[in-house]
Amino acid sequence: MQVNTITRVDKSQLNSISFGRNLNLEKGSRSVLRYNLQRALRLGNLYKSHVLIQFYNEDGHYMETEATIWAVSEKYIMIKGGMVIPIESIVDVKI
Repeated sequence: MQVNTITRVDKSQLNSISFGRNLNLEKGSRSVLRYNLQRALRLGNLYKSHVLIQFYNEDGHYMETEATIWAVSEKYIMIKGGMVIPIESIVDVKI
């Protein structure tokens, strides 16, 4: 899928977004993403640092939000405010 535009959304709008799946990730890329999520988690917990989280919505649109990651589970990340994003929809985390 070619990405033409990235829609920036405020983290408060995430509750109204239906998340899609990032089907383009290969096994090696998933490991890098998981590593970056853990790194972003440490930065969030230690320094309250924001990261840029890029993801797909249900319609396949490429979106991003800036937030502090507070928790990473097997399937989801939790950002400040208690909102969750499925890891399978995340494309990248920019630290």
